[in-house]
Amino acid sequence: MFDPTTYKWPTPKRLVLSLLSSPDLAEITARECLHWGELFSIDPTAMRVALGRLVKSGFLRSVSRGRYAIGDRGKVLSETARRWVSAEQRVGPWDGRWLMAHTAHLGRRDKTTLRVREHSLQLEGFAELHPGLWCRPANYFEAPAETRARLVELGLEADAVILRVDALLGATVPTSLLWPRATLEERYKALTQAMLDSMGRGEAQESDVLARETFLLGESVIRQVTSDPLLPDSMIDVAARRKMHQTMVAYDAFGRDAWERFQSYSA
Repeated sequence: MFDPTTYKWPTPKRLVLSLLSSPDLAEITARECLHWGELFSIDPTAMRVALGRLVKSGFLRSVSRGRYAIGDRGKVLSETARRWVSAEQRVGPWDGRWLMAHTAHLGRRDKTTLRVREHSLQLEGFAELHPGLWCRPANYFEAPAETRARLVELGLEADAVILRVDALLGATVPTSLLWPRATLEERYKALTQAMLDSMGRGEAQESDVLARETFLLGESVIRQVTSDPLLPDSMIDVAARRKMHQTMVAYDAFGRDAWERFQSYSA
């Protein structure tokens, strides 16, 4: 049985931007946002404040009174969020080479900058081998320059040094510590089964219950996909990861149908 309390509930900002990133939704109304918020016990005042702030910051733009579309900043965020769809297409066989990121010269005094730096590297599957020296298997199809551009887009300073090396001489990479295999594989299997169970229950559930369930579970899977290190098969059960990804493609369509049903019933 699905337990919504075990999943991370959305803030008003995340709820609006996540739903508006759907290719099926071009505009939203304040009334719709308030109704969505009810599913997650979001106070109407908090939702209205969030909408105003999203417009002011450029994530949304006001189309007319009480009607919104995604703004320029929101489009960048939306495009980043939708990258999960092609995540598996980024990786291929691993030939033993490594991607390295050297950041020791950038300093650690600015905690906000440090947090953004580390988060950007983690999103690309890098783990800190030594203080200021990050690594990941070089199993991306893309060139290192493309990986670097993606890291900078995510917030890594342009002065960070990214390089690809043939071997790490004099260093042992503790892969099981940097990327805990058992934890990752358990997560793949648990999320896959949760999606299959959710689709199996399908139409038997009330429209509001199913809408909330597909949002919470779908967001959880997308966070896993977008933050996954995408390790090669010598380090991880790639088949289990790909099954989770393939199931999510089907679950994404299932979730969009659930939200359309929810909106039509509540119109």
